Amino acid sequence: MKIVIVGNGVAGIFTAQNIRALDKEVELDIYSQEKYPYYWRIKTPELIPGKITTKDLIVYKEDWYRNNRIDSYLGKRVVEIKPNLKELIIEGEKEPISYDKLVLALGSIPNIPPSIKNAINMVGKGVFTLRSIDDALFIRDFIKEKGVKSAIIIGGGLLGLELARQIKNCNLDTTVVEFFPRLLPRQLDTECGEMLKAEIEKMGINVILGAVTEEILSNGEVEGIRLKDGRIFKTEIVLIQAGIQPTIDIAKKAGINTNRGIIVNQFLETNMEDIFAVGDCIEYNNQIYGIIPACVEQSKILASYILGKDKIEYGGTTPKNTLKIVGINLTSIGQINLPEEESGAWEILKKADKKDCCYQKIVLKDNKLKGAILFGESKNLSFVSKNIDKEIDKAMMKKLLELYIWRCPSCGWEYDEAEMQVLFKDLADDFKCVGCGGPKDEFIKK
Repeated sequence: MKIVIVGNGVAGIFTAQNIRALDKEVELDIYSQEKYPYYWRIKTPELIPGKITTKDLIVYKEDWYRNNRIDSYLGKRVVEIKPNLKELIIEGEKEPISYDKLVLALGSIPNIPPSIKNAINMVGKGVFTLRSIDDALFIRDFIKEKGVKSAIIIGGGLLGLELARQIKNCNLDTTVVEFFPRLLPRQLDTECGEMLKAEIEKMGINVILGAVTEEILSNGEVEGIRLKDGRIFKTEIVLIQAGIQPTIDIAKKAGINTNRGIIVNQFLETNMEDIFAVGDCIEYNNQIYGIIPACVEQSKILASYILGKDKIEYGGTTPKNTLKIVGINLTSIGQINLPEEESGAWEILKKADKKDCCYQKIVLKDNKLKGAILFGESKNLSFVSKNIDKEIDKAMMKKLLELYIWRCPSCGWEYDEAEMQVLFKDLADDFKCVGCGGPKDEFIKK
């Protein structure tokens, strides 16, 4: 059997790796339009200030493919799928490529909001998106050749903020413009978002929230942006990191069912026999994930199913991000903002230490761990990751978070840090007991 995978990103490479782990003999080919072996895409912004080289990004070098008996065809763009013939057409190649099973790991491209006037027209001429190594190198060269002094990043998500940090490392006047009223709206709540904003501004990066970019101002070259409220910000380069669009064009052209993404069932099958899809390009139950944990989970299920082994159903992936954002440890997993219609059924344990830039929030429902934010602190990461959606002991969780109850020895009144907005140590020195007016320094930690 010959399995062909189109795409050499996380989804494609993990699918190949899992297939080979289960079957040492099956023929396995990977086609990628990029010329690089599998690399760590999240680190591509670091290429711009020259902190790392292209070689530093490569995760699996050519000998990895060879040792795993995976034939890798780099710089080969698939332009057409012929499902009835089980063939692929490669750009510039006369002969089609045959397959028995086809896996589409097409990934995604950065989204350029069509509502931003002049954005698409100025791509490559002062407006850029960042997805690949070549994108980063192009931005780097543009900054050097044009002597760019200022930059605006549209989008305050994970990649947008890391991009802003690396642009700042190029000694550019750097501004982040975010549509939502807080940074990382999918990963953080309002309070933690404010802490992150403060830390980013300490780095000398300007942050503008709740801002809708209406137009790229240009006169042959980028001159600035205009917001919907009329404000104008001057700049020489605009970098747009406003989400992703699943790559679906060749699938759609081949008659494969698509919506926002390539539509798959619980086994990652498309509507076409022997054609599967995995990763950022898929849509499952009307949802697009676009996160690494989903790619990894899907690849395991698909590898087993495509080889006729265990039939494990994909039921979706709990959102999880664990990384360093602008140099600060961050884990965001599961439900972090409570549904308003169910607010009474949920509990929150929270520790906010703004002085040390540490924020830990645990979301519980019926004593089950449903979500967490660990910002600036990672010692509870293992516990949280292992126990998501499991029942936990709330008292033990308070101990892990180092949330204490402080008791007044005079009247017995208690200050429970788990229920307060401020840690006891952060209270003003002249804080008085609510019960009897006793001084703060006489309280005893239980």
